[in-house]
Amino acid sequence: MKVISFMKAFILSLILLFILLQPAICQNPIISNDSIVILDKLLKKNKNLNFAILPGPVYGVTQKLGIMVLPMLVYNPVKKDTLSPPSISGLVVYFDFAGSWLAAVYQSFYWDQNKWRGYSSLGIGDLRLKFFGIGQKSIISSSSSNYVKTHQHGIDVSLTCFRKIWRSLYGGLEYHYYLSTFEGTDSTSEAKVIQSGVPLGKLSESVLVPAMVWDDRDNIFWSTTGFYARLNFQFANNIFFSSRDYYIISGIVNGYHSLLKGNNKMILAWHFFSQSAWGKLPYITDATFGEGDNVTGYTLGKYVDYSEITAQTELRYEVWKFISAGGYLGTGKVFHSYDVFGQSAWLHFAGLRVYFNLIPSRNIRVRLDAAIGRKDYGFYIGIGQGF
Repeated sequence: MKVISFMKAFILSLILLFILLQPAICQNPIISNDSIVILDKLLKKNKNLNFAILPGPVYGVTQKLGIMVLPMLVYNPVKKDTLSPPSISGLVVYFDFAGSWLAAVYQSFYWDQNKWRGYSSLGIGDLRLKFFGIGQKSIISSSSSNYVKTHQHGIDVSLTCFRKIWRSLYGGLEYHYYLSTFEGTDSTSEAKVIQSGVPLGKLSESVLVPAMVWDDRDNIFWSTTGFYARLNFQFANNIFFSSRDYYIISGIVNGYHSLLKGNNKMILAWHFFSQSAWGKLPYITDATFGEGDNVTGYTLGKYVDYSEITAQTELRYEVWKFISAGGYLGTGKVFHSYDVFGQSAWLHFAGLRVYFNLIPSRNIRVRLDAAIGRKDYGFYIGIGQGF
């Protein structure tokens, strides 16, 4: 017990030192479906219930030093259900020194022997953002100062439900609604935003997202075998009270392979992401390199367009009982359409990760990540595997 307590204190000290390093890329504090926060305190009286919290400094969506507090409960609603992953109830509170703030609640729910999966979130916020423009095709720049300051506030709601159809195949539907106001901070920033074709003012979007998922991973938090794939079709139309008509097809495929016989100490993981869009997209749904695609090493918002494609692979090795290390490399690009696919530059990246297994019973790990891109770099902290 003393060794475990010492290890937790040592790991948390390393995390604090890592967070204080100045990153070149921003990190969105919104929770993703399979994410969990650092376990700071366990409810020992109930082995089925874990209380998790991650307080501390982060670099948020505005690339300014901020504070995030992320408490969460991790639990199995039905103890006899041995196939369903743990369900999660969480809260996000975030603010930074640029005046941005964000509050959100999140719920994931797995039940009936993993036949059903449900996710919901509700968030409100007021964010000061950096706007670099849209369609930066082949301009590779080391400067992160070519931007104007903008201001966005609003509300975001999403509801998702999946049902197992056959074996590891799920079908489901997501409803996403957001009401936001996008503004420049002065006449110069407003002129650049308008010149980029992004409208200012209030925007209301109501989106239906039919989706298919294949998930036969052995563990959603630390996968050693199996595949995860998701295909989304986003439909936004004034029939559904959307202010714009547009369509987005996006998909991801992840693969996990154990390379050593008899144990899972060495894992080869790979990830593929693609998005294609048509119509008049709002800025918030554009393909942003480094957001929603697991790309690292680039300043968020620097490369934005309608469509995107990325691929990467990572080799993970368990160095010790509580520590694993990973090295990865990848490439990708953003582009307006496949007609001009060749005009966009390939954006390569590579990095190193260290994973600390804080909760071995659930295989929940915190990761520290350092990456380099083309004339750019970034430092990150997160929970779970990189992808």
